[in-house]
Amino acid sequence: MSLVQAVICDQFAFVCGEQQLNLNNGGVLHNFRKIFRVNDNVIIGLSGMVEDNYYLFQDYLNVDFTLKEGCPDSLEEVFEKVAARYREMVEQGECDVFSLVCGWNGSEFEAKTYYINSVCTEDSRITDVRPEHEKDAKLISCGDNRHYDNFLSAVYRHGADIPGLQKAFRDVLAQGIMFDDYIDKNAQFEVIRRPE
Repeated sequence: MSLVQAVICDQFAFVCGEQQLNLNNGGVLHNFRKIFRVNDNVIIGLSGMVEDNYYLFQDYLNVDFTLKEGCPDSLEEVFEKVAARYREMVEQGECDVFSLVCGWNGSEFEAKTYYINSVCTEDSRITDVRPEHEKDAKLISCGDNRHYDNFLSAVYRHGADIPGLQKAFRDVLAQGIMFDDYIDKNAQFEVIRRPE
């Protein structure tokens, strides 16, 4: 699992992901869902080892990577549950994830990324992401840094509204398949808009 990106601002949380899953036996699955809208306030995005992501998000996903039904958890409750699993995984070692949780906390949009690197454990961390000002936006990229640079450039070309972000992510995938064997061109999107 390779690429999940997001934008949060004062009006929405937008999460996008590609849909290729590379299996340990060398096989490849296409149209594998990596973005899940848990409820009206929370979206999760998975990148990294599939088994590790299942462990990290097992409160919200079934073993076949379908969404568990009827989750009432607030964004803060999701942050707490995922952080608890994250701490267990860091202690266990041998885990690799670079995933995110984002959504509406009742007054603003915010996100956290969960990064565990089994090779360089000192790099593992949870990162809080929140726009600093009302008209600010934050771009999050869970994957190769080149994808971040490509997304930023594409957002400048297409705009930071929902249709522009969808076009920007499709551009990222078109460029990314040239250098990243772990992604494909199939895109998935989820959005939570600011409540009226």
